[in-house]
Amino acid sequence: MSLRMIPLTNTFQKMRRIVRDTSDHLGKTVDLEVIGGETEVDKKVLESLSDPLVHIVRNAVDHGVESPEQRIETGKPASGKVEIMALHEGGKLIILITDDGGGINADVLRRKAIAKKIISENEVITDQQMIQYIFHPGFSTKEQVTEVSGRGVGMDVVKTNIEKLGGEVKVMTKVGQGSCFRIELPLTLAIVDGLIISVARQRYALPLNQVQEIISLDCKDIVNMTKGGEFLKHRTKVIPLFRLHKKLNLEIPQEEKEKNVLTVIIVKGGAGMYGVVIDDVMNKQQIVIKTLGNDFKDRDSYMGGTILGDGKPALIVDLIETFRHEYKIKLKAQSIQIEAA
Repeated sequence: MSLRMIPLTNTFQKMRRIVRDTSDHLGKTVDLEVIGGETEVDKKVLESLSDPLVHIVRNAVDHGVESPEQRIETGKPASGKVEIMALHEGGKLIILITDDGGGINADVLRRKAIAKKIISENEVITDQQMIQYIFHPGFSTKEQVTEVSGRGVGMDVVKTNIEKLGGEVKVMTKVGQGSCFRIELPLTLAIVDGLIISVARQRYALPLNQVQEIISLDCKDIVNMTKGGEFLKHRTKVIPLFRLHKKLNLEIPQEEKEKNVLTVIIVKGGAGMYGVVIDDVMNKQQIVIKTLGNDFKDRDSYMGGTILGDGKPALIVDLIETFRHEYKIKLKAQSIQIEAA
């Protein structure tokens, strides 16, 4: 593990050139402050982190920090400031990218989203929800395409890359005062918290960060939609329901088929929220991820393998990738059925 861990210093140093080049190109003066460069992360995390950081830092200089003239008019120093901070918090790596610019105006985003027909004029969306639309594919607030921005490519890629690492990105902003992007990542991709489950009398491991909750579902609460398959009533929502044994082409025992109460894992991540039926939850433990050979390279369902405490292997199932395609199909069928009703 100590061989895999690398400090963030070099990656953060590259950001100095990004800030210098971007600010020179835009005629702005921006200072970069780096805190916590000695924080160590897994090599895999570091390799995938560089591009998202470049996008966010460049956006902070371009969209966030105002021109020297605008800053002086509003009583700010002519020189803007961008700060990158890294720290450990509760077993996670936290990276904060903060600027003292003009912030993100939710009303401007709303007008752009309506103009691009991403949302309707009558749709009720809070300011905080509206700000999250900067991560929408193809969304850009720039009027003109430049070398730096305006192509509608960037923030959606940032979100996708960070979620692939098992992390998440949040944005906090205040108009006139600046914005802060908070990236949360697992400290290492070699060791993760896992949930050991059984399906068709076989054991599998799930990354715990994909599991929102585990519920018992009475079979009578399953909703069957024409051409849409199975859905379940979960609190105030009706969400898609999938059966893991079918996706993995496993035959479950007869006694499992006759059960009236099912164990369901609620997954939230990637495209949205849905339920996955399993046989049983066995225990929670930390698992070391082992990469799989070429035989599994085209199987998106498996993110790796692990050796359990009794010395026997188990495959690690990626629930988000496993049901990504089926989830989109079910949502489409659900919306068609609701419109028809």
